[in-house]
Amino acid sequence: MNPAVTITRVAARVGAAEIAELAASADVVLDCCDNFETRHAVNRACVMHGKPLVSGAAVRFDGQVAVFDLSDPKSPCYHCLFGEGDELEETRCATMGVFAPLVGIVGATQAAEALKLIAGAGVTLAGRLLVLDALAMHWRELAVPRDPACPVCRERG
Repeated sequence: MNPAVTITRVAARVGAAEIAELAASADVVLDCCDNFETRHAVNRACVMHGKPLVSGAAVRFDGQVAVFDLSDPKSPCYHCLFGEGDELEETRCATMGVFAPLVGIVGATQAAEALKLIAGAGVTLAGRLLVLDALAMHWRELAVPRDPACPVCRERG
């Protein structure tokens, strides 16, 4: 409907250089992967190029969505929330399963946040994390401050 819009879907595995190149050419980046290594690589590329990152995750009956508006120097990045190397248990939906409608809910929320960022409309989730318990259909909102000790944010100043 809008010939000026281009969506680049990345399905194959790509390295850090390709991720950085893709992020550099984007207005906003949506992270829909299922592992911390890729999430951190995407985050570093978005920080490097000052690109907003809309992160979504779904596993079992739990979902989460956050916006890291890396065009704003005061905004936290993904690493501020989930530090790389932290002792976090990685639970991939490929091995743990995921409640199918949850993927749609998380994806639709990510799409709404991306459109708001592009249009400059409304208030985004920047600096906030939405967590969904799909069994109870209950949303919680958590503030995500910038970590003053974050090594990734330190690189951007």
